[in-house]
Amino acid sequence: MMESVCTAGLIVIGDEILRGQIIDTNTSYLAKRLRACGIKLQKITVIPDVVDEIAKTVLEASKEYSVVFTSGGVGPTHDDVTYEAVAKGLGLKFEQNRELVDICLNLFPNNNDKETQRLTIVPTPCELIHIYSPKKYAIIKAKNVYMLPGSPIYFEVAVDVILPQLKGDTPLHFEEIDINLNELSIVRILDEHAEYWKDKVNIGSYPQRTPECFTRITLEGRKEDVLEAKGKLLYSLPIQKIRNLKNGFSYYHAKTVLEDTENEVHIKYAVDILEQCYKTYKPEEVFVSFNGGKDCTVVLHLAACVAKLQNISSLLCLYVTAEPFPEVDSFVERAAQYYGLELIKKKCPLRDALCSLLNEKTNLKASLMGMRKGDPGTQNLEVFKPTDSTWPNLIRVNPILKWSYDQVWKFLLKHNVPYCPLYDEGYTSLGTKSTTVPNPRLKDPDNPSSYLPAYTLTDESAERQGRV
Repeated sequence: MMESVCTAGLIVIGDEILRGQIIDTNTSYLAKRLRACGIKLQKITVIPDVVDEIAKTVLEASKEYSVVFTSGGVGPTHDDVTYEAVAKGLGLKFEQNRELVDICLNLFPNNNDKETQRLTIVPTPCELIHIYSPKKYAIIKAKNVYMLPGSPIYFEVAVDVILPQLKGDTPLHFEEIDINLNELSIVRILDEHAEYWKDKVNIGSYPQRTPECFTRITLEGRKEDVLEAKGKLLYSLPIQKIRNLKNGFSYYHAKTVLEDTENEVHIKYAVDILEQCYKTYKPEEVFVSFNGGKDCTVVLHLAACVAKLQNISSLLCLYVTAEPFPEVDSFVERAAQYYGLELIKKKCPLRDALCSLLNEKTNLKASLMGMRKGDPGTQNLEVFKPTDSTWPNLIRVNPILKWSYDQVWKFLLKHNVPYCPLYDEGYTSLGTKSTTVPNPRLKDPDNPSSYLPAYTLTDESAERQGRV
């Protein structure tokens, strides 16, 4: 029968731990395993091999927590005093256990000396928890206190045997976000979210050096609360600084964009087009043409919003490469993680790439494009437009056809959408690496060797001046 517990305490015993002679790995192992079981480790105490101090600490912990674990001090030497101290602290007898005598004789058949006998004198009454790894030995449990060996080899095996016998609460869910910023720069954001989720989600932040510096943000609580909190936090943090965008896009992101349609006509227009597309075609008949540029990034984000709200499991993206920037390649991969895309890569030319794709996936009928009025070849383009007769048979869907350059950047920045980092280096329109340079209009007047970000360009007609 499983024992129902919800809180735990750990008492690490040993002068060698306090002197720094041994690195304690037992604490992290137990903490992770307890969390997975839904048992909250409330306190960790490290104390020396002193009977009275161990006794006092064990008594206090046994009253305060559902279950207590001790680590260390259960060997045969003079300074292994955990059994004696636990007996004293819990007010139990301290005497030889006949079952332990048989176990020790089996473990040490040629050694029946005083030191071996010491292993058989334990708090009484107690429960023996049998371990078989590789030989049979026993862990002593007195009341709600489990006395474990300090050696990680035996400690971890004992934990793995004991914890399945304990029944905790619903296991806490744990998520983390790694961001390339120092902790000080995100204090205000963290404070706001910690206050909002008080008593529901524990939010922590921890500076890291491995070897570069970054901050790890942790979230712990009920799964539904943690996932919502993570989505809101990702929306508030500078998304370009997030180290790993996997599973970053959430229902919360979609909801905030859809709320924006009430006040922003161009966003509503784009969303309406996407919804019409998914009414006309099945999700598996639609793909996104994605080259990592700002315009198709907007379309991808909008499509992900519609997909999230319509429970479409995954978006298919075609990425056609022709002498790409490494930064573009890297961004496309990160975007695939962030949105959970099915990403297909093909080599130029574009027509051959489309033919190859349609040969592999014959069900495809529509392609979501990031075209805007003013782009080359858009003079006669419509929102829904079949491809030319010499091209593979597809319907081109252009949700942001009527958007301006300024509207694209306001959307990306307002909704904290991940975009290619080249745009922060003065590039305003991305082509191949050999035909694209930073826009000369964005040279920093205070530092001619650097460029201002793309979103600072005020003259929309100069957008393609970096294309050579």
